[in-house]
Amino acid sequence: MTKPAPRPPRPDRIRTIQGSFSWIDHRFLREGFDQGLDRLEKLLYFLLIAVSNREGVSFYSDQRLGELLGVRFSHELTGARSQLIARDLIAFENGVYQVLALPPKPLPPGRYQAGWERTSGGAPESERRRSSEWHSLHELLRGRDWEDHD
Repeated sequence: MTKPAPRPPRPDRIRTIQGSFSWIDHRFLREGFDQGLDRLEKLLYFLLIAVSNREGVSFYSDQRLGELLGVRFSHELTGARSQLIARDLIAFENGVYQVLALPPKPLPPGRYQAGWERTSGGAPESERRRSSEWHSLHELLRGRDWEDHD
């Protein structure tokens, strides 16, 4: 027997789409794309979703994003952006952010090398391929027999 759907506490205030629209893919939480992201990385991701257009593009400056997120130092925002890029959740080029469609499955939790974040242009295909093959230090070291190398 299935549970009945919960009733909204305020049926007079059900959200409707007016003007621009954004959404958070349920897979983000259900399939663990949030695992391994710190608080600022999650907040940046959600803020970029909230301010992006139908294509996931946002023109908010880093200064404005920092103000909205309460970030005190620019390197904090840069680090959060780098992790989201490395996890294949966003793209960033020439000051423009894009929230990407979620990849088929999340990368396992860990710290990642962004690899090709640039302020202009893109990286060569070989660099993107090399960066996407590097997942985490833990994963790289997992199968290595360190006793043979001491």
